[in-house]
Amino acid sequence: MKNLFFGGSSELALDLASSIPSSYSISRKKNKIYKKNYIVKNYSENELSKKLKFIKNTKFDNIIIFNGILNSSFLSNLENKTFLRTIDINLKIPLIISKFCISKKIINRNGCIYFISSMAAIKPEIGNAYYALSKNALNFASKILYLEQKKRSIRVNTVLLGLIKNKMGNYLIDTLPLIKKNKLKFSKIDEIKKKMKSLLKNKKINGQTIKI
Repeated sequence: MKNLFFGGSSELALDLASSIPSSYSISRKKNKIYKKNYIVKNYSENELSKKLKFIKNTKFDNIIIFNGILNSSFLSNLENKTFLRTIDINLKIPLIISKFCISKKIINRNGCIYFISSMAAIKPEIGNAYYALSKNALNFASKILYLEQKKRSIRVNTVLLGLIKNKMGNYLIDTLPLIKKNKLKFSKIDEIKKKMKSLLKNKKINGQTIKI
């Protein structure tokens, strides 16, 4: 089983990639320990193609796309620049990556694209409007891509993550009062890793939104 993780600057994506054999990651974050992590300046087709040369002609069973950004935001005080940046990172970039992987034919037959989304996309809360909207749109885009790729034997699923007890989780507690106020439940990173590893071995799941 070969996996390719797209991590943005996700601590979890790099952690998962380094703990699963035959896995690579393409990220904007350096990792001194994990040697199969390739750094990109951006997610243009040209930049992605450069990094795939290092991986050579490998085809993958799973493409896992973690890219995302969370910020404190309110629709009643919509700020155009931040809103568009959130849409760009949480929706547009994952779709650009999936298009690239499909067009370059680096996904094995019955392989899968996993879009990493969020529980925030299905449960409205005050304070994370842009993030919730963009992730909800990603969930819907995943369903459309599933329909488009059925005949090509490429599976497409969405994984909904909750709050994770890691560096990012601690940052969110400090920066988003809503989380502290509501005392929301955090999952341990080892629990998430165990569930993700099990999911990546499953060759039957398709067109689903999976809560972890």
